[in-house]
Amino acid sequence: MSQISESKTVDANGVNGANCVNSVEKESGAKHDVFTVAKRSQIMSKVRSTGNASTELKLIAEFKERKITGWRRKSKIFGHPDFIFPKLRVAVFVDGCFWHGHDCRNTKPKDNADYWRAKIERNQRRDRAATERLTALGYRVVRIWECEFQKKRRERLEEKLAPIVEAFERWKAEVKSGDAGPN
Repeated sequence: MSQISESKTVDANGVNGANCVNSVEKESGAKHDVFTVAKRSQIMSKVRSTGNASTELKLIAEFKERKITGWRRKSKIFGHPDFIFPKLRVAVFVDGCFWHGHDCRNTKPKDNADYWRAKIERNQRRDRAATERLTALGYRVVRIWECEFQKKRRERLEEKLAPIVEAFERWKAEVKSGDAGPN
Protein backbone atom coordinates (compact mmCIF):
# COMPACT_ATOMS: atom_id res chain seq x y z
CA MET A 1 0.00 0.00 0.00
CA SER A 2 1.28 3.47 -0.88
CA GLN A 3 1.93 5.99 1.83
CA ILE A 4 2.09 9.71 1.26
CA SER A 5 2.89 12.06 4.09
CA GLU A 6 2.74 15.79 3.71
CA SER A 7 5.64 17.68 5.25
CA LYS A 8 4.86 20.78 7.30
CA THR A 9 8.42 22.11 7.17
CA VAL A 10 9.91 24.96 5.19
CA ASP A 11 12.61 24.03 2.67
CA ALA A 12 15.91 25.85 2.03
CA ASN A 13 14.18 28.22 -0.40
CA GLY A 14 11.58 29.21 2.19
CA VAL A 15 8.82 27.25 0.46
CA ASN A 16 6.07 25.87 2.67
CA GLY A 17 6.50 22.14 3.01
CA ALA A 18 2.88 21.54 1.99
CA ASN A 19 4.20 21.34 -1.59
CA CYS A 20 6.63 18.61 -0.62
CA VAL A 21 5.56 14.99 -0.61
CA ASN A 22 8.02 12.89 1.38
CA SER A 23 9.43 9.68 -0.04
CA VAL A 24 6.47 8.12 -1.76
CA GLU A 25 6.97 4.44 -2.48
CA LYS A 26 4.70 2.13 -4.40
CA GLU A 27 4.41 -1.56 -3.79
CA SER A 28 6.96 -2.06 -6.56
CA GLY A 29 9.49 -0.19 -4.44
CA ALA A 30 9.94 2.58 -7.05
CA LYS A 31 10.63 5.97 -5.49
CA HIS A 32 8.78 8.97 -6.77
CA ASP A 33 9.57 12.63 -6.80
CA VAL A 34 9.37 14.31 -3.40
CA PHE A 35 7.75 17.37 -4.98
CA THR A 36 4.37 17.81 -6.55
CA VAL A 37 4.26 18.18 -10.32
CA ALA A 38 3.60 21.93 -9.99
CA LYS A 39 6.47 22.43 -7.53
CA ARG A 40 8.92 20.38 -9.65
CA SER A 41 7.92 22.46 -12.70
CA GLN A 42 8.56 25.67 -10.74
CA ILE A 43 11.98 24.42 -9.60
CA MET A 44 13.03 23.24 -13.07
CA SER A 45 11.94 26.52 -14.67
CA LYS A 46 14.72 28.21 -12.68
CA VAL A 47 17.44 25.87 -14.01
CA ARG A 48 19.52 27.41 -16.79
CA SER A 49 22.04 25.64 -18.96
CA THR A 50 25.66 26.72 -18.75
CA GLY A 51 26.58 25.22 -22.09
CA ASN A 52 27.97 21.95 -23.24
CA ALA A 53 31.27 22.52 -21.46
CA SER A 54 33.07 19.23 -22.08
CA THR A 55 32.57 19.23 -25.86
CA GLU A 56 33.29 22.95 -26.04
CA LEU A 57 36.56 22.36 -24.21
CA LYS A 58 37.41 19.61 -26.69
CA LEU A 59 36.80 22.04 -29.55
CA ILE A 60 38.98 24.67 -27.88
CA ALA A 61 41.74 22.04 -27.72
CA GLU A 62 41.26 21.43 -31.45
CA PHE A 63 41.55 25.17 -32.17
CA LYS A 64 44.67 25.45 -30.04
CA GLU A 65 46.25 22.40 -31.69
CA ARG A 66 45.78 24.08 -35.07
CA LYS A 67 46.87 27.49 -33.71
CA ILE A 68 43.47 28.98 -34.62
CA THR A 69 42.76 32.20 -32.75
CA GLY A 70 40.17 34.92 -32.89
CA TRP A 71 37.18 32.97 -31.63
CA ARG A 72 34.78 34.25 -29.02
CA ARG A 73 32.33 32.44 -26.74
CA LYS A 74 29.00 33.41 -25.21
CA SER A 75 28.06 35.53 -28.21
CA LYS A 76 24.91 37.60 -28.09
CA ILE A 77 24.21 37.25 -31.83
CA PHE A 78 21.10 35.42 -32.95
CA GLY A 79 21.10 31.73 -32.12
CA HIS A 80 23.87 32.12 -29.51
CA PRO A 81 26.56 30.08 -31.30
CA ASP A 82 29.02 28.30 -29.02
CA PHE A 83 31.88 30.03 -30.86
CA ILE A 84 32.06 32.87 -33.33
CA PHE A 85 34.96 34.13 -35.39
CA PRO A 86 33.88 37.75 -35.95
CA LYS A 87 36.61 38.57 -38.46
CA LEU A 88 36.06 35.35 -40.40
CA ARG A 89 32.26 35.59 -40.16
CA VAL A 90 32.03 31.98 -38.98
CA ALA A 91 29.58 30.73 -36.33
CA VAL A 92 30.20 27.32 -34.75
CA PHE A 93 27.63 25.29 -32.85
CA VAL A 94 28.57 22.18 -30.88
CA ASP A 95 25.31 20.26 -30.68
CA GLY A 96 24.57 17.51 -28.19
CA CYS A 97 23.38 14.42 -30.05
CA PHE A 98 20.41 13.72 -27.77
CA TRP A 99 19.16 17.30 -27.41
CA HIS A 100 19.38 18.12 -31.10
CA GLY A 101 18.12 14.78 -32.47
CA HIS A 102 21.21 13.28 -34.06
CA ASP A 103 20.66 9.68 -35.10
CA CYS A 104 24.13 8.45 -34.16
CA ARG A 105 22.77 6.22 -31.41
CA ASN A 106 19.41 4.95 -30.32
CA THR A 107 18.54 7.44 -27.58
CA LYS A 108 14.80 7.65 -27.88
CA PRO A 109 13.29 7.82 -24.39
CA LYS A 110 10.37 5.47 -23.81
CA ASP A 111 9.12 7.39 -20.78
CA ASN A 112 7.24 10.54 -21.72
CA ALA A 113 8.09 9.90 -25.40
CA ASP A 114 5.66 12.51 -26.78
CA TYR A 115 7.20 15.24 -24.61
CA TRP A 116 10.77 14.39 -25.67
CA ARG A 117 9.88 14.09 -29.36
CA ALA A 118 8.22 17.54 -29.27
CA LYS A 119 11.16 19.03 -27.30
CA ILE A 120 13.75 17.73 -29.76
CA GLU A 121 11.66 18.86 -32.74
CA ARG A 122 11.49 22.39 -31.23
CA ASN A 123 15.27 22.35 -30.79
CA GLN A 124 15.72 21.29 -34.42
CA ARG A 125 13.40 24.05 -35.66
CA ARG A 126 15.32 26.59 -33.58
CA ASP A 127 18.62 25.24 -35.00
CA ARG A 128 17.36 25.61 -38.58
CA ALA A 129 16.12 29.14 -37.89
CA ALA A 130 19.47 30.13 -36.37
CA THR A 131 21.38 28.67 -39.31
CA GLU A 132 19.16 30.47 -41.84
CA ARG A 133 19.37 33.79 -40.01
CA LEU A 134 23.13 33.69 -39.49
CA THR A 135 23.65 32.67 -43.13
CA ALA A 136 21.51 35.64 -44.19
CA LEU A 137 23.73 37.86 -42.02
CA GLY A 138 26.79 36.65 -43.94
CA TYR A 139 28.07 34.02 -41.50
CA ARG A 140 29.24 30.60 -42.48
CA VAL A 141 27.58 28.22 -40.01
CA VAL A 142 29.38 25.08 -38.89
CA ARG A 143 27.50 22.52 -36.77
CA ILE A 144 29.54 19.89 -35.01
CA TRP A 145 27.90 16.92 -33.29
CA GLU A 146 29.27 15.85 -29.91
CA CYS A 147 29.79 12.29 -31.25
CA GLU A 148 32.25 13.62 -33.85
CA PHE A 149 34.87 13.98 -31.14
CA GLN A 150 35.02 10.19 -30.88
CA LYS A 151 37.94 8.49 -32.63
CA LYS A 152 35.68 6.52 -34.97
CA ARG A 153 34.07 9.74 -36.24
CA ARG A 154 37.25 11.82 -36.29
CA GLU A 155 37.28 12.08 -40.09
CA ARG A 156 33.91 13.89 -40.05
CA LEU A 157 35.20 16.36 -37.45
CA GLU A 158 38.24 17.06 -39.63
CA GLU A 159 35.93 17.76 -42.60
CA LYS A 160 33.91 20.24 -40.56
CA LEU A 161 36.99 22.00 -39.19
CA ALA A 162 38.60 22.31 -42.65
CA PRO A 163 36.61 25.42 -43.73
CA ILE A 164 37.50 27.14 -40.46
CA VAL A 165 41.17 26.31 -40.89
CA GLU A 166 41.09 27.51 -44.53
CA ALA A 167 39.30 30.77 -43.65
CA PHE A 168 41.76 31.40 -40.82
CA GLU A 169 44.78 30.75 -43.05
CA ARG A 170 43.32 33.02 -45.76
CA TRP A 171 42.68 35.77 -43.18
CA LYS A 172 46.24 35.45 -41.79
CA ALA A 173 47.66 35.79 -45.31
CA GLU A 174 45.53 38.89 -45.92
CA VAL A 175 46.68 40.47 -42.66
CA LYS A 176 50.30 39.73 -43.55
CA SER A 177 49.93 41.32 -46.97
CA GLY A 178 47.98 44.29 -45.59
CA ASP A 179 44.73 43.46 -47.44
CA ALA A 180 42.66 42.57 -44.35
CA GLY A 181 41.13 46.04 -44.00
CA PRO A 182 40.07 47.61 -40.72
CA ASN A 183 39.61 45.37 -37.68
